[in-house]
Amino acid sequence: MKTLKERLADLSMYLQSLTVSGIFPKVQDAVEKKDKDLLVKVCRKAEIPEVYLGTVVSLLLSVSPQQKWPYWF
Repeated sequence: MKTLKERLADLSMYLQSLTVSGIFPKVQDAVEKKDKDLLVKVCRKAEIPEVYLGTVVSLLLSVSPQQKWPYWF
């Protein structure tokens, strides 16, 4: 069983995998449209495991493009 630290590292890696040039425009389009089904398809194409799929999709759909870092960052 993975520790929380290991799971967070995995999640970070999978989120970073969505920033590559061939995938990112599709991710951005799906997030702007709030299209969950399209985002799931893109994540599967990026080979994100089913275990992390729901977390990645819900995280991306919950963050708005205008969201800023908290003041302490």
